[in-house]
Amino acid sequence: CTEADISIQHFGVAREIGLETVGFLMMAHSQPPEVLAKQARIMADAGCQCVYVVDSAGAMILEDVTVRVQAVVAELGADAQVGFHGHENLGLSVANSVLAVRAGAVQIDGSTRAFGAGAGNTPLEVFAAVAERQGITTGLHVLQLVDVAEDVVRPIMDGECVKDRLAIIMGYAGVYSSYLKHAYRAAERYGVSGAEILLECGRQGLVGGQEDQIIQIAATLA
Repeated sequence: CTEADISIQHFGVAREIGLETVGFLMMAHSQPPEVLAKQARIMADAGCQCVYVVDSAGAMILEDVTVRVQAVVAELGADAQVGFHGHENLGLSVANSVLAVRAGAVQIDGSTRAFGAGAGNTPLEVFAAVAERQGITTGLHVLQLVDVAEDVVRPIMDGECVKDRLAIIMGYAGVYSSYLKHAYRAAERYGVSGAEILLECGRQGLVGGQEDQIIQIAATLA
């Protein structure tokens, strides 16, 4: 979430060919609100139509979301929309998404049955139900979403997204959610604790694209 400048050309070309443009400020928990706001401004000026505050690690806790979304909304004003993408590693994706809406986000990412990395993304059917109870208009049909989640998506998923030991540690340590399966494999291969691997990943501040470092960490722990 500190390298928005590399997206400038992409946004320009995408707008030229008529695409909707969306930018992700990933691992947003790792930077203060003012840094995210400056990065969002770079994206918006380049042609991004919606900038997402992205909790890639599922590490943000309530107020963490509010202050970051508020900062980006204040910076962008009417120049671009603001969205939020949550993960369920600490069980807060729905609550965080509601707070993001209250802070000014107008787009919320979600998936039925929380399908996604780590413990999963914001479960769309749950968010829709909570949003309706909170008086937030989404245009979503709760009962239809619940039926789709149960009758269509569940049978084709190869496993449920669960808040198991390593998924929780990912949120606790602030580790990129896609590291989960890599950590499981490395722990088994080297006979070490997957939790210790992820804690070290968090201490080193690893981000998406550095999955190869997991092997080095596991080997060092062995």
